[in-house]
Parts: sequence; C-alpha cells; structure tokens
Amino acid sequence: MKDHNRWAKGVAPLALALAFVFAGCGGGKGSGAEATPEEKIAQLEASGALPRLERLPSVEGMDANRNGVRDDIETHIHRKYTDPAQRRAAMQTARAYQQMLLVDRNDAVALDAVSEKMSRAVVCSITAFPVTGNEGDVMFDELRSITTNSKARLQAYLAYNKARSGTVSSMPEGPSCE
Repeated sequence: MKDHNRWAKGVAPLALALAFVFAGCGGGKGSGAEATPEEKIAQLEASGALPRLERLPSVEGMDANRNGVRDDIETHIHRKYTDPAQRRAAMQTARAYQQMLLVDRNDAVALDAVSEKMSRAVVCSITAFPVTGNEGDVMFDELRSITTNSKARLQAYLAYNKARSGTVSSMPEGPSCE
C-alpha cells in the first residue's frame, strides 16, 4: 500500500502539471493557434505575396472589359509585368489559357484555333522575355496556375488537354505578338 501511495503522490502532480500545459495550448483560435488554409491564403493576398483571385463557381469569371482575360488576372499582370513587351506577352498568354477553358471541346476547328493561339503566345514570350533566364517559363506556369484556380476551371483545362490529346501542333512563323 505504501508503494501505491508513493506512486499516486508522484503521478498526481505530474498529471496536474500536464493538464495545465495542455489547457494552455488550447484548441481554439487564441494566440498561437494555427491558421486555416483559407486564413493563410487571405493573409498572403492581403500582404501582396499572392494575387487576389476571384473564386466564383463559374469557369468564365469576371471580364468587365471583355478583352478575354479575367479581371483578377489582368490586375495581376499589370502589377507584375512593367515592361510593355512582357506585359503584352503575359496578356496574350492569359487570353489563350482562358480560351482553353471556354472552347467547345467537340469542335475540332475551335480546338485547333485555341492551340494556334497558345503557340503564338509561346513564340511571343520568347521574343519578350530574356533568353538567358526562365522568366518566360515562370510566367506560363504562374498564369496557368492562377487561371485554373478553382475545381471547375481545372476540370475545364484538363478536359481541353484530353480533347487535344494525340494531336500535333506546329509553331507559327513570323510575328506572333498581338
């Protein structure tokens, strides 16, 4: 019985101390609580580290000036690309990505036209961005990511690529920038 009491006297204070430690950690939204992914994104958008992107359920998104580029993406391009040639190349690329989402995937002629527009955007970016760096590649990856920023948009992009699977495209000759 003596051993049991000695053990209980040693464990009770330890259990009480642990209870205070865990209570202090909390599980709520108090100080030190981990932010949700949505909260982290909102913080990054507010700081300017991430562009503020529209997340409406529609594939099209908002394009008030009807230039073929979603307004949120156009704002991002104008903030990020100050060089006029790079800005034009980025806008042309964004327009091509947007058309990929909206094209009738049962219309082979329309699919070819969108593919041609993307090929022209690629050639345009080669002339607009330095050959020595990877800025053009980064621009393409970034614009693809922010264009497909919702489930519906990503599914439309994947459906376009599935519809184009097995086809061949060629690079355009001559001036390609719009």
